[in-house]
Amino acid sequence: MKINIDVDDSLQQDMITIHCKEITDEILELQRLLSQKQTGGQKISAYIDDTEYYVDVKTILFLEADGNYISVHTAKSIYRVRQKLYELEELLPRDFLRVSKSTIVNTELIASIKKNITGASEISFRNSIKKAYASRNYIKALIEIMDEKRLKR
Repeated sequence: MKINIDVDDSLQQDMITIHCKEITDEILELQRLLSQKQTGGQKISAYIDDTEYYVDVKTILFLEADGNYISVHTAKSIYRVRQKLYELEELLPRDFLRVSKSTIVNTELIASIKKNITGASEISFRNSIKKAYASRNYIKALIEIMDEKRLKR
């Protein structure tokens, strides 16, 4: 494998591109490691009342639209942010997935999914009693991603 680093001071942010002949397990593992490294220190600014907190992205269970705010759920707290859900969706790492019009979940922290063919499926998280719900339109993509994660381990 050949590695090149090009320095370009005109870039707004760092960018990593992987050029490969084919996607192999080694390439997928490299992508996963880079994604994990990116989320390692990533934090978002969120509020409880008038106090601003810097929430580690790895600790977020799910985000849900709640009127004019987005509620950010961790195992122990609920924070609020004023950004739109689609804006957060663009900022968050690829481990986060939209599961309904109003909810994004952290797939790394999902413990179980209780499927419901007539309504929303219930998502449970590790080390938490909190639940999120995936709509029928989004559940298939979530199940596929969880199956991929299970096969990689």
